[in-house]
Amino acid sequence: MSKIWRRTLMLMLLCMALCVSSFNPCTLKSKSYAADIYTTLSKATRTYNGVNYSSEYNPLYYYLNYPDLQAALGADGAKLIEHYVLLGKSENRVANRLLGNNSDYVVPTGKEAVAVIPIIKNHDNGGMTVSQEVQARSIAKQIADGINAGAAAYIESQKEDEDEDEDDEDEEEIVVTDVEKVAYAAGVVKAYCDRGTYVTTGQVYRTAYGVFVAGEYSCAGSTRALGLILDYLGISWEHANINQWADQWCRVVVDDQEGYADGIEGIVGYGKHVNDGGDGKSSISYKDVRKKFTVTK
Repeated sequence: MSKIWRRTLMLMLLCMALCVSSFNPCTLKSKSYAADIYTTLSKATRTYNGVNYSSEYNPLYYYLNYPDLQAALGADGAKLIEHYVLLGKSENRVANRLLGNNSDYVVPTGKEAVAVIPIIKNHDNGGMTVSQEVQARSIAKQIADGINAGAAAYIESQKEDEDEDEDDEDEEEIVVTDVEKVAYAAGVVKAYCDRGTYVTTGQVYRTAYGVFVAGEYSCAGSTRALGLILDYLGISWEHANINQWADQWCRVVVDDQEGYADGIEGIVGYGKHVNDGGDGKSSISYKDVRKKFTVTK
């Protein structure tokens, strides 16, 4: 064998050795295991032994509803459907809807079967993945919780002041109205938008995830971001001009009357939005109501 061939053969063997040494099945396993549980279970099988249980079984709901299954089976779609068919049904476990509030774990909205928010007429998640919606809703819930906590703290502080001034015979009821809460929420969304970039292309510009996480916003995204906060405040709303190339905002029901909320402008008011035929004279903003809240987020 010539020196050239011997050298070529040695190089080939060395390359093969390097390839074998670099193959690590544990590494491949860890990459696969790292998949988002929400995405994984949204795609998990709903069929067991040739029978499709889609009409009564959702793997993500089943997982989220039962911490014991989370601990015992993890996000293993095959084991979850097996457990449901062999044990869960006979135990009257619920797999077709979320139990309770489940505010820490929510799924994309827009379907009547998903009782996450009250749909007036028309709003959706703008195309977020499940994991993106979970992140966006987590932030929205924190904002709403902060608003409610701030309002409660304000009311309590005012009551304490009144108790100290017992001579005041004309006491007025201390309240924080729906429209004031929404105004604060709209101001928070505007702050997120102001620190982001206005875009009209890409994957997330129409979503709450774009506003809260990715730093990209549009009137569609700001409307959906504000809408998520309204969900957790218990404010009914619909998405004006949804999926149209037009200005978009939230039509809301506040203090038992029609109103509007605009996330980009950060304004709220009773009646109709100026782009919906209103005069805009009733609008209030974050600066008008911030003294009634102690939240800073």
